[in-house]
Amino acid sequence: MLPRALAKRRGLIESGVTSACRAFCGSGDGIDGVYIDVYGEGATLNVHEGLAPARFDAVTEAQAVLAALRPLGVRAVYFKPFVKDRSSLGGVLPAEATSPTPAAGEALPEAVLIREHGLTLEVRLWDGLSTGLFLDQRENRRFVAEWVTRRTAENAAKGRPTPTVLNTFAYTCGFSAAAARAGAVTASVDVSGRYLEWGKRNFAHNGLDAAAHRFAKMDTFEFLGYAKRKGMAYDLIVLDPPSYAAGSKKKGVRAWSAEADYARLVREAAGVLRPGGLVLASTNTRALCMPGRLEREIEKGLGRPARWVKLPDQGMDCAAERGRFAARAFGA
Repeated sequence: MLPRALAKRRGLIESGVTSACRAFCGSGDGIDGVYIDVYGEGATLNVHEGLAPARFDAVTEAQAVLAALRPLGVRAVYFKPFVKDRSSLGGVLPAEATSPTPAAGEALPEAVLIREHGLTLEVRLWDGLSTGLFLDQRENRRFVAEWVTRRTAENAAKGRPTPTVLNTFAYTCGFSAAAARAGAVTASVDVSGRYLEWGKRNFAHNGLDAAAHRFAKMDTFEFLGYAKRKGMAYDLIVLDPPSYAAGSKKKGVRAWSAEADYARLVREAAGVLRPGGLVLASTNTRALCMPGRLEREIEKGLGRPARWVKLPDQGMDCAAERGRFAARAFGA
């Protein structure tokens, strides 16, 4: 099945647009719960407990995956097992997710650089269950860069300031790097200092001075409240939260549930959006990916009908399996 999936993606793979793509997309390519992602010379074999075939031998399959991907320059396949209930792990990840030894092939460096629409971004293939880059947001990162490029030109022609972009739940700051490279002054907000440092490295990989941008180790709601009190406003705001996040009384961080809290997030983000600005809102929470549900949450948060802005189609490598990702953009 993998050769057939690769044949469908040949145009993307050979285009030079990106060196990172989803080579196999679960049920959309014929095997529910199995995903294969390529990142330059490395790849990950992601297998979801309870969805993938019961007798799925990771080592055997990883060898087959490596053989199929070698013509693309892939030298290693890392295995990432996703359990149904991560709380059962007690905060300890499966050993395979953090082992520098791949399931097949030769060990790669801790950090690998990939290219995407002219950006250089850092991924880590044995740093846990995530790699530092969400492939399904590739075209939205391009959209943000192109929007900022247009707004920068418009502002310069009218003698207005440089556009500002707020990236909430910023993770490794891919959206921020795309926006900054296009000319924006960015603010990246995340509760993880480690990921913000990763984000600063992504800026450096693209010749961007991180010191000219803001990296705030804060809860998103805390930052939005602070920004409103200080009269701060942004031309573009990115909302890409996780499905769930544990709170911390010690750090003053509230627990987060996308299904319960998305409307509130939209409401507070709209409060610091500049007139004529744009919000890009996305989710991979299953309930919010149901047809029309994300739109309803957005309008609930706004308290009015939204003025929708068309986003590009999702990359064809990630679009085969429906119902796992939703994104909408709306204007002020």
